[in-house]
Amino acid sequence: MKGKKFHTLQAKLTLLVSMIILTSLIFSFGNFYLSDVINKEYTTLIEKNHLMSLYTNALTEYSSALQQYSNMPDNQKCEEEYTESSEELMQSAGKIYEAFPDPYVENLIYLSENLSEQGRLIMDKTKSGETQEARQAYQDFSYMNTLLNKYTIYAQQSIERLSVQNMKEVGERQAESQRMMLTAFCSVIILLGVLVFLRIRNIVRPIVHLTEMANLVMQNIWDLPRWYGTQKDETGVLVDSFYHMVETIKRQIERLKQQQKIELERKEANEKRLQLEYRNVQLELKSLQNQINPHFLFNCMNMIAKQAYMEKASQTQHITEAIARYLRSVLDQEGEIVTIQQELQQIKNYLDIQELRFGSRFRYQLNCDPQCHSLYVPFMVLQPLVENTVTHGVDCCARGIQLCCHIKKEGDSVLIYVEDDGPGMTEEKVRELRTVAQSVSQEAQTTGIGLINVFRRMQLYFHEQVEIFIESTPYTKTVIGFRIPQSGLNQ
Repeated sequence: MKGKKFHTLQAKLTLLVSMIILTSLIFSFGNFYLSDVINKEYTTLIEKNHLMSLYTNALTEYSSALQQYSNMPDNQKCEEEYTESSEELMQSAGKIYEAFPDPYVENLIYLSENLSEQGRLIMDKTKSGETQEARQAYQDFSYMNTLLNKYTIYAQQSIERLSVQNMKEVGERQAESQRMMLTAFCSVIILLGVLVFLRIRNIVRPIVHLTEMANLVMQNIWDLPRWYGTQKDETGVLVDSFYHMVETIKRQIERLKQQQKIELERKEANEKRLQLEYRNVQLELKSLQNQINPHFLFNCMNMIAKQAYMEKASQTQHITEAIARYLRSVLDQEGEIVTIQQELQQIKNYLDIQELRFGSRFRYQLNCDPQCHSLYVPFMVLQPLVENTVTHGVDCCARGIQLCCHIKKEGDSVLIYVEDDGPGMTEEKVRELRTVAQSVSQEAQTTGIGLINVFRRMQLYFHEQVEIFIESTPYTKTVIGFRIPQSGLNQ
């Protein structure tokens, strides 16, 4: 927590307010300092201007003290006052020269020194009793005093000019300082304004973005744009938490949709299974309806074969025996699943009957990969295919037909198909059979127990794994068969 305390919104706002207060204090102190400096300069100028008044007063006091001493040369107090006023006059003159190094002031200092020397001369002549020389010296003193007053006026005017110039310079410096202070203050205010704007924008932008994302969620839009902010304060945590919440809700929704999809598929599979079971029952009923007492027929065939043998009707005997073998294989089959080898034997019995029936107009050939002999298929699944060829091929073709039944492996699948060179089917009939083979409809099921029933049985046993293909080129090649994964043919 110590490493993150400056990332909080409160810490950032506190830092920003502290910067504003500190800046205000700095500028207040700077303004106070500049005002104090300017005031000191003004005070110094006023004091310098007051020096001339002090000098004038000192000159007046010096003249009065000298006159009193001249009237009372034996008075010790008058002598002391004269000495003090003389020193005060020279000190005032020196201060004026230090404050205003001007030629008039320099002449004023020079005249003040001469006046002071002339005053000492008057004192000396007065003490020694040289009255005439003292009067002459006093006249010179009066002349020098008049000249000094004149130069005092000139010096006063020069000092006033210098004072005005100094006051102007101080005023300019004050104005320049105020401009610099104002410029710096405005610059800092602008900088602080920019910082405040950026900080407020950083605070408001995540909130605005969060509001927009909340509106999208209200519109059921869950694929939200990414947030590229880097804030680590409360607003950043709030946005990250919102996105985490949305992702969690999305996963929950996807999970519910997946569960609903699985449940729907399960229901559809159950319905399809029930439909297939229902159709299987119907097929079994139709099969039972078509079994017209096979045992009675088998016994009749054996009786006819014996009678033909006794009458030496060999052709009739062979046909009857072939039919008897066929019926025997049907009666001996107990289960619904047989090996491909057994199924081929059953087909051979059937085709032998047809070959005896049609003679040279019908020839057949059975081709089976030896690796497929032990695989399993539904019983009598091939007979409707070859029966369809015989029924619609031999009777409709005067030259006869050649039928081939092929069973072979192709990759991981097994191909089972019947091929003939009979009249075949039209394109419309081929499309109809393909549509029926790919659909499971009640109407198609009521058409009989031929090819349609074969398609239904294959779908019942192998579900979606079986692929039914139908091709036909009249009097050239007609193929009807199945492609089944080998794994589906293992018992």
